[in-house]
Amino acid sequence: MIALTLILLLSPLIGTLLLLFCQNSSKDLTILISNISILIAFLLSLFLLYLFYSANPGPISANFLTFADTSLFSLHFGIYIDSLALIMSSVVTSVSLLVHYYSISYMKDDTSFNRFFIYTNFFTFSMLLIVFANNFLQLFIGWELVGLSSYLLIGFWIKKESAIKANYKAFLVNRVGDIGLLLGLCLILLSYNTTDYNQIFQIKNSINIDSVSIFGFTFNALSAICLLLFIGAMAKSAQVPLQFWLPDSMEGPTPISALIHAATMVTAGIYMVARLSPLYELTDGVLIFILYVGSITAFFLGLVALVQNDIKRIIAYSTISQLGYMTAALGASLYSLAMFHLITHAFFKALLFLCAGSIIIKCHHEQDIRKIGGLRKYMPITYLAFMYASLSLIGFPITSGFYSKESIIDAIGYFGHTIPYLMLLLSIFTTTLYTSKIFFKVFFGESTLPKEEQNENPSNENDRQMLLPLFILTAPSVFLGLFIYDPLMIGILFQNSLAANELIMSFYNGYVINSFKFFLHSFTTINFLILLIGLIFSYLYYYKKAFSINVPHFIRTTLTKEYGFESLSSYLIPKVQNIFTKYLWRKIDISTIDNGLINNTSSFINNLSSKMKKLQTGFIYHYSLIIISALIFLLILMRLTY
Repeated sequence: MIALTLILLLSPLIGTLLLLFCQNSSKDLTILISNISILIAFLLSLFLLYLFYSANPGPISANFLTFADTSLFSLHFGIYIDSLALIMSSVVTSVSLLVHYYSISYMKDDTSFNRFFIYTNFFTFSMLLIVFANNFLQLFIGWELVGLSSYLLIGFWIKKESAIKANYKAFLVNRVGDIGLLLGLCLILLSYNTTDYNQIFQIKNSINIDSVSIFGFTFNALSAICLLLFIGAMAKSAQVPLQFWLPDSMEGPTPISALIHAATMVTAGIYMVARLSPLYELTDGVLIFILYVGSITAFFLGLVALVQNDIKRIIAYSTISQLGYMTAALGASLYSLAMFHLITHAFFKALLFLCAGSIIIKCHHEQDIRKIGGLRKYMPITYLAFMYASLSLIGFPITSGFYSKESIIDAIGYFGHTIPYLMLLLSIFTTTLYTSKIFFKVFFGESTLPKEEQNENPSNENDRQMLLPLFILTAPSVFLGLFIYDPLMIGILFQNSLAANELIMSFYNGYVINSFKFFLHSFTTINFLILLIGLIFSYLYYYKKAFSINVPHFIRTTLTKEYGFESLSSYLIPKVQNIFTKYLWRKIDISTIDNGLINNTSSFINNLSSKMKKLQTGFIYHYSLIIISALIFLLILMRLTY
């Protein structure tokens, strides 16, 4: 099992290296190498998952490469195999494989076709490095490689100025979060002389009674570590206040949006907190903070999606909001439910983005939904796929999103977290509105396609390579939640992988019993009532246009500016940074270093040497006078001393 896992991990990396070596070869060879390398990883993920549940060996950890080995600590490259890692790798590789196949058609006319697949293969490897890491050093390496990969992919179109600015923003915001992550890792190493997960989990209770002093303030060491690590997760998983980079990441190719938003980069933070759940479970204050960050993100960023008109940006804000659900579940110690929603969200969000890509191609790269309409007749496959993905996103009963999202909302309410529960309830309404906004505007109304395209056969809506992934993703988007709900709720799915499973089982036994009863029960809850109101309102407002709403200008402006985050990131921070750097340049670099240290020092030495030079007159009697004076001074000094 260990050898197969190592092959699984290295397969996308080998594909990347082969693509680099063959980058001047044909497109067919690029397609073959990139897709086979990901296919191998996907098949091995499924096979290992089957082996793991068949044999049930428990968590497996193994080291392969030693970076450093001292008397105080050792640093290794290794792998950690358990149900959490194998399920996550199955999700990552399956979505990645479908995105790769979809990209064959989407990127076929791009001049950098080979470079695209080099980046995506490396992106998949970087994420798998995080998934199978058995220590914090390897986690950090994978974390940074994912950041590098996203930087390259968001700015893939290197001649597009908006794409370059977007990848700068993504890179810099994630560096802010990475400062927290790196400080947390350093604190772990300095405090406990190890970075190995198992060793730290074994001493977690002793860690919890230690304290650390930072700038004169004393903190619980474990709380400080978990908070610092979560700051890294906030940036990577786009949680308030480090979320504003994610909508701009839409500047990259649409398949990349699906890859980043569905199963790779933005889920890394959720996965990390779930992986470290034995530590977070001992830090009540940090968990409360995480709970409120997640619920605030879910509601308030969902509101921002309502005023967007770019199809990809609306879906991007929906990703931020859905990540808020996962984060809130983590904060409520519902780690299994957070991972449950991560899994279902990966499939229906990938489907939404790939449908958006199909729409954009059909509409000649138009992304403004105000300029798109009437596509239902001309894109029947995309229409149905988008409808099913949308139903899953809003949590319509029986869909995958229903089981995962409703479980989180109901469990948070069940355990008495009132304010987060209310915010997540309100998020149901906002999610329904912005999802319906896309659906009704894009697929209904008058067609915006050219007349000649309206006469084409609807069966020719797009290439087979673009439509087949839509077919495949529709199945898990609708049915996956139903199949894994019961195993998750009784603790089988993530057995021995996550802390606090007893909370999930308590909720399961005391509230819903099984998936069928949960489905029936959902029609009697306030959740369904809010969903129903949202659907009726959306139908009347977006489809029938039965009434209009005059939103006050300051509210619309506030939402459009993302509560000031857009101005903060695009204007205020760069302006303050510019002022600060100019101050450092003028006062520190020029005044202190150049003039103060370098120029003044050279001037002083020059002046001193000029004066000393005058002592060298060339007359013997001047030198004799100096020698005699020095001798007399020396004799007087010796007399006074002795």
